[in-house]
Amino acid sequence: MKSNSPLGAQPVTLQDASVAEMSTVERLKHASEGLFYVQSTHSSRHTMRSEIDALSAREAETISEHAKEIAKHFGIYKQRERNESGKKDGDFIFMVRVKNPAGGELTPAQWLALDEAADRYADGSIRLTARQGVQFHYVRGHNLHRLIRHINGSYRDNGYQLTTLGACGDINRNTVASPIDDLDAELPLDSHELAHTVAREMAPRSSAYYQVFLADRNGAQVAPLNAEEPIYGAQYLPRKFKVGFAHPHDNSIDLLTQDVGFIPRVNGHGVAGYDLYSGGGMGMTHNQADTMALLALYLGRVDRGQVLDTVRAIATIQRENGERRNRRAARWKYTIRRLGLDMVKETLRARFGIALADDEPVPLPPVRDHLGWHPEAGDGDRLYAAFMIPNGRVRDESQARYKSAIRRIVAEVDGIGVRVTPNQHLLLAHLPRARREWIEKTLADHGVSFDRAVAQIRRLAMACPAKPTCGLAMTHAERVLPRYLAELEAAGLGDVDVIIRMAGCPNSCSRPPTAEIGIIGYGKNDYVLMVGGARDGSRLARVLYPRLGERELIDALKNLVQAIRDHNPHRLPAGDYLDQTPDTELRALSTPIES
Repeated sequence: MKSNSPLGAQPVTLQDASVAEMSTVERLKHASEGLFYVQSTHSSRHTMRSEIDALSAREAETISEHAKEIAKHFGIYKQRERNESGKKDGDFIFMVRVKNPAGGELTPAQWLALDEAADRYADGSIRLTARQGVQFHYVRGHNLHRLIRHINGSYRDNGYQLTTLGACGDINRNTVASPIDDLDAELPLDSHELAHTVAREMAPRSSAYYQVFLADRNGAQVAPLNAEEPIYGAQYLPRKFKVGFAHPHDNSIDLLTQDVGFIPRVNGHGVAGYDLYSGGGMGMTHNQADTMALLALYLGRVDRGQVLDTVRAIATIQRENGERRNRRAARWKYTIRRLGLDMVKETLRARFGIALADDEPVPLPPVRDHLGWHPEAGDGDRLYAAFMIPNGRVRDESQARYKSAIRRIVAEVDGIGVRVTPNQHLLLAHLPRARREWIEKTLADHGVSFDRAVAQIRRLAMACPAKPTCGLAMTHAERVLPRYLAELEAAGLGDVDVIIRMAGCPNSCSRPPTAEIGIIGYGKNDYVLMVGGARDGSRLARVLYPRLGERELIDALKNLVQAIRDHNPHRLPAGDYLDQTPDTELRALSTPIES
């Protein structure tokens, strides 16, 4: 399984290279013995536990650069506050991510535990992610150990313990699924159970996480109890790996952006197998033409009983054949194209026994926002409702007290379930019809806009956290997108139905390349403006403006959105209109307004 690398060099893989030929990250993973040790020099190493203990004792401000690479597998990102120029000159902090398969469902007790953790150990906010996870920001070093123990000690739900293990790192990340998978009144399914199964089975097996964070002081170990990783091996995967399950009525997970994606094929009200897509990913590097956003390729149809086997098999092929020296070329999206689709399909069949059937894929459904009230599958007495959390930041603000509103609802409505949507909103399930009016009043009393009170242009808009915390961000995103949307509303464009997504760097965590209008940070204060993604996620946007300053960007946004409204005689969906309109015409329509 060897051929030329997509980045022009012969690949360095586990099959044909020594560890010494690989990247520093690969060497660190290999030397960690299952994430237990941190290699400091060629001849010296220490335990990860020793660095965490130093933080807890306030003997260190942060962890070492080598420990940073190991800590990612535990759901931890080392960060440092940045000033407006982007310089990292502030306090050392951490971002901690909770793995939350299928977006939940979280019990009221679990949500209240996360709410408490935000106040005790972070900045008071809960950040919902575009992969349905939960993040804590501004975690100080002395609180890191206590926060992770708190999260793991939260209440069990659906057989899956809340944990930060595997929420980051070169392993399977949070496994996503449509938040309405089993709630849709017309077609209730159970793909969320598969998402939980994948999350459990693809989690790291090393005992290091438990020894570092969960063992009592008297139970601290000086050597790993179990360093074996039957799926990942000594060096884990070459890069992060993402799995998702769409619903025939909802593609809010962006199926084609996944490393491995499934959508049920429905025959009547039963599932007749799953369409399998593989090799998607949105990240790229500016000015590196060989790096790019790519949509997943269609491989065929698999039976439900082989879904987990298929994920494990593709991860194994990637572990063995993925690039290990150049991390820009290490994602599965490049490996599958380097090996060739036919070779990958044949390997799945012959080596792993996957009964992969050739077929024509079912149509992809649109991205839905889920906002408002909806009947829930079942006896008709229950509803589900989603409400907008701007950019996923759950906190109390001057005009809208999101955190307090949610706390009161989950504490007072029996049997409620809390789910995170891939649009960074919150969905509340199993709501009695009799509590509908009280819930609406509670939201209103806390200043939280609900359903049609939310401007159309805001319903599917989202941004990543970006500056000042994310070390990769080139620009702001979460902090500025609300202001841009407010300017569009002030221009009378709030009722235009268009998906706008913004990221502070080309890693594109908020998925701008599949948006109808995508914005990606470039440099310190400039942006790439993309247009033409499809509402069902089946088409990537193209670059309309390779570089715009903020004022130019806002003006271009206003004129593009106005063009969607006023120069779209066939009333095409925004992405289709932008895709079908030539660049020259769009640029003429969206020329920045002179001040």
